[in-house]
Amino acid sequence: MTDSDLDLIKAVQAESFLSKTGQQAFEVLVKRYQQPLFNFIYRYVGERSAAEDLAQEVFLRVWQAAPRFEARGKVSTWIFKIAYNLSMNEIKRRRRYQDFYKGFCDNMRAESLFPEQRDSRELEQDIMRALAQCPENQRAALLLRVNDGFSYKEISEILNVSPAAVESLIFRARTKLRELRIEN
Repeated sequence: MTDSDLDLIKAVQAESFLSKTGQQAFEVLVKRYQQPLFNFIYRYVGERSAAEDLAQEVFLRVWQAAPRFEARGKVSTWIFKIAYNLSMNEIKRRRRYQDFYKGFCDNMRAESLFPEQRDSRELEQDIMRALAQCPENQRAALLLRVNDGFSYKEISEILNVSPAAVESLIFRARTKLRELRIEN
C-alpha cells in the first residue's frame, strides 16, 4: 500500500532529516513529483537546465517548509504552488520572454488542443507564438489544466485567484489558441 502525500508530509514533519523515516518519506515525495514538476517548470521557463535547477529548489523549499505545512489543501497543490512561484521569479529575473518557450512544444500534448493537426511542426510553432502572446497567468492556468490535470480549484490555489477566474483564464487562453488556428 502506498502512503498518501499527506501521510508522507506528516512523516517528514514528525521526523528529522537525519532519521530514516523522515528521509524515506521525503524520498518517496521526490520520486512521486520529480518528473511532473520538472515537466511543468520546463514548459513554463523553456530551458532544461533552469528547469532542473528549479525542480531541485522546489524540493529544498518543500523540505524546509514541511514543518509549517497545514493540511488545508492537497500536498500536490502546495508543491506546484512553490514550483509556480519559483518559475515566475525565474521569468522575471531573466526577462527574455522569446526564449522561454523554446522546446515547449516538445512536451505539449498538442493533440488535446488540436486533434486534427497533432503531427504538424507548424502547429507547434503556432502554439508557441499564441502562448507567448497570452498573459503569464493565462499560460500558467492552461498548462496546469491541460498538461498537469489540475482541477480549477487546485489551479486557483496555485495562482491565488478564484476558481471562476481560473475558468476565465483558461477560456481566454484557449480562445487565443483557436483564433490563431483560424487565422492560419
